[in-house]
Amino acid sequence: SERRKVVWEILDKLNCSYAKNNVGLFIWARIPDKCDSAEIWTNKILYNAKVFITPGFIFGSSGNKFVRVSLCNSTEVLGEALKRINNLK
Repeated sequence: SERRKVVWEILDKLNCSYAKNNVGLFIWARIPDKCDSAEIWTNKILYNAKVFITPGFIFGSSGNKFVRVSLCNSTEVLGEALKRINNLK
């Protein structure tokens, strides 16, 4: 789907790793190895780009190096998130 492709672009821009064959309403991705915590990493994105990405730790301690992105947003909303992330310094 178009939404899935935009989320892949977002995750690629953020240097995350993920499987393109995942199905469902969410895409799970591993944060870059240089980052210690999905909580700190996603907070930086939230405060600097005004984009919320769900940190995996809220689903349990094994999710500390993961994020979950919803495919339930419109392509317009996802495109705006990509634009904001592309503008990160």
